[in-house]
Amino acid sequence: MKTKVMKFGGSSVSNAVNISKVIAIVSRSLNKDTGVVVVVSAFGGVTDELIELAKLASQKDFRYKALLQKIYKRHDQAIKELIKPKFRQKMLIGAKGRYDDLEKIIKKIFVYPQLSKASLDAVMSFGEQLSAYIINEAMRDTGLSSKFVDTRDLIKTDDNFGNANVDIETSYKSIRNHLQNRGESRYSLAVTGGFIGSTKDSVTTTLGRGGSDYSAALMGAALDAIVIEIWTDVDGLMTADPRVVKSAKTIPEISYAKAEAMALAGAKVIHPKTIEPARLKNIPIYVKNTFNKDNPGTLIKN
Repeated sequence: MKTKVMKFGGSSVSNAVNISKVIAIVSRSLNKDTGVVVVVSAFGGVTDELIELAKLASQKDFRYKALLQKIYKRHDQAIKELIKPKFRQKMLIGAKGRYDDLEKIIKKIFVYPQLSKASLDAVMSFGEQLSAYIINEAMRDTGLSSKFVDTRDLIKTDDNFGNANVDIETSYKSIRNHLQNRGESRYSLAVTGGFIGSTKDSVTTTLGRGGSDYSAALMGAALDAIVIEIWTDVDGLMTADPRVVKSAKTIPEISYAKAEAMALAGAKVIHPKTIEPARLKNIPIYVKNTFNKDNPGTLIKN
């Protein structure tokens, strides 16, 4: 079976309304000949809140408790809006288990107020863990046969916490083992979080800010995907920053090399590391707009 990888950024999954748009886009992409791997970022702004949470705890600042409750409330609200009443309580209990895990880490940081990079990675990872869990269950609630896969079982890295280096060979093998031949359902659909991985000893790591694009590219390359789609809140790569240059236009097609150069120069639409895994396997990358789904976006290819 052929595979398509679809990555959705933080703005695309920032609330229940936007997540519903994501589910509609994924549903439209499904067919009996193509499996889909959906890679999601944390809800928009949550990673920054988790970083602030860890810093407050390390400073013995009790304001961390209010921020923790704010994070819980936001995810619970998404569950209440996305999941039918019949399954909602089970979902809230599942989320509570993850909240408890996060709170244990935060309390440990509070008691031993030295915020290590490893502890910060552990805290930051909960954005993608919660996002992928909720979005997978929301897809299932609409009738899609999707499966949640923990990214930490897929992406294996060294212990350079905060910006871990990926063990490509081991990761590709893990990705294939977990995401190929995903059962006998009508459509083969998996949901996983970006940005995070783990060491050979299963210690949580992160790939650097914006690393969800890179996660999607790694999964696409490992699975020899037919396409990698990066869904964001703009129509594609632009000739200039549209917030500065009003006449900026979408670039319809661009080479891997030029797209990578733009990313390295500061274009935030795509992470610089995204290009190389796709280029080596000659997999086209589309950058598309979740909120303007019929726009063709930008095609990155040889």
